[in-house]
Amino acid sequence: MSVFSGINGWLNNVFYEKNKSGDNWYLLNDEKTWGEFSTNLQIAQNHPILTPALLFISNLFAQGRFKIVQRGTNILVTNHWLLELLNSPNYYQSRVDFLESSLFMKIANGRTVIWKRGGVGATKPDSLYLLDSNLITYPDTFKTPKIFSTRDSVVDNQQIIYDKDGENLSIRLSELIFLYDTPNGINELNKTNDKKIRNQIVNTSRLDGLRQTLLNTHDSLVAKNIILKTNGKEMITSTGSGFPMSPEEKADAERLFNTGYGLHGSAKRGLITKANLQWKSMHVAMRDLGLDESVKVDGNIIYTALHIPKDILSLEAKKTTYNNYKESMVSFIQNSIQSFMNDFTTTLEREFLDNSLELLGSYEHLPVMKFIEKEQYEAVKLRAEALNNLLAVGIPEELALEITNFDKNIKLNERQALIPAQEEEESNDGGGDSEDSGEEE
Repeated sequence: MSVFSGINGWLNNVFYEKNKSGDNWYLLNDEKTWGEFSTNLQIAQNHPILTPALLFISNLFAQGRFKIVQRGTNILVTNHWLLELLNSPNYYQSRVDFLESSLFMKIANGRTVIWKRGGVGATKPDSLYLLDSNLITYPDTFKTPKIFSTRDSVVDNQQIIYDKDGENLSIRLSELIFLYDTPNGINELNKTNDKKIRNQIVNTSRLDGLRQTLLNTHDSLVAKNIILKTNGKEMITSTGSGFPMSPEEKADAERLFNTGYGLHGSAKRGLITKANLQWKSMHVAMRDLGLDESVKVDGNIIYTALHIPKDILSLEAKKTTYNNYKESMVSFIQNSIQSFMNDFTTTLEREFLDNSLELLGSYEHLPVMKFIEKEQYEAVKLRAEALNNLLAVGIPEELALEITNFDKNIKLNERQALIPAQEEEESNDGGGDSEDSGEEE
C-alpha cells in the first residue's frame, strides 16, 4: 500500500465518522455527498433553499382557521371538543406549531403520521402527536389486505414499532392517522426479511425526484465557499536558471506575505533577493465558474416542485408589481394551501366526527384574500346588469335568472332593486327635468 492510498483511506474514514455524528455534511467517502446518508426530512431541515421555502408554505398553512358546521348548512357548532384539541394538540406544541410541523413533514416525508392519544377508557383523544415516518418499523407479519369496509378490527389491531432502539413504542394502527402528499397504495413491493409485501400505508416523497437537484445546489454552495477561502492567496516561485532562494530568504518571504504586512507605519512588502522569482495570484473569478447561475436554476426547480409562483418567491431578483404578487398569492392559497387544508380537515372529520357534522378550514380572514372579494363583487354587479338587460328585452324571469347564474327561486317583484345605483340616479334626474319642463309650459 502506497503512502498516498493510506492517507486517502484515513481521510475517508475520518470524514465518514464525522458525518455519522452529525458534525459534518460533506463526505469524501466514495465521492458521496451529505444527502446520500440523510433522510428527506433531514435534508429538508438543513437545505439553504428548500428549508426556507418549506417554512414559508408551512407558516402560511398554519394560519388557517377551523370551524365545525352542520353538514349542508352554515349553522356553526360551538365549543366542540375537536376544536379545543386542535387549538392545543399536545403539551409541546400550540396549534400553529402543530400545523407547521404537520405540513413540513408531509412534504418532506411524503406523509404525515398523527398519533391520537387518550386516557384509559377514554372515548376521544386528549392529545395529538406527530411521528416521524422514517422511525416506524413494520413487523414481518404486518399486512394491509383489501377489506370490505373502511375499518376492520383485524387490521386496526396490528401494531407498529416506533423509534426502534429509542423509545421502542408499540402502537396500534387504529391509533394512527395518515395524511399523504403523494399517492399511497401504488408503491412497488417492499422486501422485508426476504418476504415481499405490499404496504398500502407506505408511499414516496416528492423530494425523491428532487434529490439530485438538492445535492447539486448544496455542492455548488460548498464549492463557492472553498473558492472564497482560497481567493486572495498568492504564490512566489523560482523561475528559470539562477540562484535559488536560501532558507532564510524563503522564511522572510513567507513572513512578509503572510504575517508581516499590515496597516502599521513600518509595514512593508518589499522582498530583496538574488534569486530569480515570479509572483502568481491564486484568485479565481467567481463569475467565470457560473456557480450563482447554477444555484438560481436549481432553486427555481425546487420552487416549481413546491408550486410556488415566481411572483412570490424567486431567486432571479426580478421586480414584480404588487397586483401580480396579490394575484399570485391568492391563487397559491386557493389552489395549493387550501388543498392541503381540505385534506387535513377531511381526514380528521372522517376520524372524529359523525356524518351530520363537517370540519372546515379556510383562509378568508387573511388580508390578501380581501383582494378576491372585490373581484367577486364586480362579478355580481356584471351579472346583475346582464339580468336587467335580459329582462328589458322580454326574456322570462326564470330563464334570465338561469342564464346569469342566479337562484331561479328569486322573486323579482321590483326590478329597480337590480338596477345599478348610477343608472337609477340618471333615471331619477331625467324624470325631474321632465316635470320641471312641464311646469314651465
